[in-house]
Amino acid sequence: MSLDIVILDYMGETSNSKTAAMAQAETVEANSIFPMDDSKSNLELDQNSDESDEKIEICSFYLEGKCRFGESCFNFHPEGPMLPTQEKIKSNKKQGKKKPTEKPEITKKPPLKTAGDVRKRIQWDSDLPAEYFTVGYLDRIDGIVEKPFNAFTWEHLALVDIDDLAIPQHRIQYFKYKGTKVWDKNKRLDNVYGSAGNKYTITEIMKQVDEELRVKASTFDPDDDSDDEDMFVLDSGGGGRIAELSYEDHVKEKDRATHFLCIRVQNNDLARAVHNVQLKVIENDDSLRNCIMPTEILHITLAMVHCHSPESIIAVTSLMNELEPQLKRLVGEDLESNLERSITAKGLSTFGARVLYTQLDVPASFNIAARIIFESLQHLDDVTCTNHFDFVPHMTLLKVNRIATRERHSKYINSCLYSDYIHDEFGKIKFDNIHFCFIDDKRGDDGFYVTCKRINF
Repeated sequence: MSLDIVILDYMGETSNSKTAAMAQAETVEANSIFPMDDSKSNLELDQNSDESDEKIEICSFYLEGKCRFGESCFNFHPEGPMLPTQEKIKSNKKQGKKKPTEKPEITKKPPLKTAGDVRKRIQWDSDLPAEYFTVGYLDRIDGIVEKPFNAFTWEHLALVDIDDLAIPQHRIQYFKYKGTKVWDKNKRLDNVYGSAGNKYTITEIMKQVDEELRVKASTFDPDDDSDDEDMFVLDSGGGGRIAELSYEDHVKEKDRATHFLCIRVQNNDLARAVHNVQLKVIENDDSLRNCIMPTEILHITLAMVHCHSPESIIAVTSLMNELEPQLKRLVGEDLESNLERSITAKGLSTFGARVLYTQLDVPASFNIAARIIFESLQHLDDVTCTNHFDFVPHMTLLKVNRIATRERHSKYINSCLYSDYIHDEFGKIKFDNIHFCFIDDKRGDDGFYVTCKRINF
């Protein structure tokens, strides 16, 4: 039994070794027939390595020297000396670096004081009489509108009543002093503070404006316009206004005013004060007795008109009815503290030494009302305004008429006749009425001119 097992084991080992030997022999034989090419195997390795390199993406920004991430960049940054492209780019940057161009200097305009600053100055500066200032503001419907400074309520908009006149200050376009602009937002004009490069301040401008008005009053020609109604107050015979005219006057009759609009003076104390001046004049020159203005017809002229037909008189009357609400709002409430209703008669002057009158300090409401009336009359048919718009506000006391000129052989009034009263203050005139009157020497029941229409505030 054991001998058989041994023989079998030996035979198995022999077969295995034989099989291994045969396999090795086949391999050697194959190698001898197809020898291995070492260069081919190396090439395959190189190709595999190139394929792995292609999968690594090199950072193009690093090559340009622009990568901001540095070591944190997800792309590959090659090590070693700087690439030629990097050196070239950096050198180009150094060579191509331009000097900063010099920018032209922009001169900034000096700041302009705001409308609020001007408003506060007028409101609180005692040297600036607010009643002589006008405010021009932008209305959403009517465009630019002018109102007296005192007509506004200058409190905060949240505190004013619904009936008060109040506006946002950014809507204010300009301020005027006695009709002359002293501050204008669009024109960058500031003659109140002198900001925005303006040379003058409000005190200087006020002096200039007052002087210009004084010069204009001294060179005013009374024959031109606003005193035509005074030509027919000389006699009390009641012969009608044509009775006063000579033949040479008829030639100019078609160009003369037939009606006028005025403020009637109803202050008795003021009437007595100016009557004393009139008495002083005729005491020294009795030839001027028929030239004085009776105290019952003292007035302040607003406009002179020539009505070419009865229909045009009706048109002016209707116009006054239309303007009445606007004028009432303009002058404000009838209060003693309302300066827009107060006109001061102070001092004496003359027009060409032919008309003696009291000088008037009028509020802004007077100038605005005169302009509103003047512009409204311009739109009426068969109605001609015969006065200039920039007439001098005045109250006539005496005027040398043509009849007195012939008798006296002179049309001038000697200043020594009234020199004692030249700086006197005669009183206040309340701006509370407007009369549309017919120019004639006839009088109404109240002693005043024949009135076609009257409105009271």
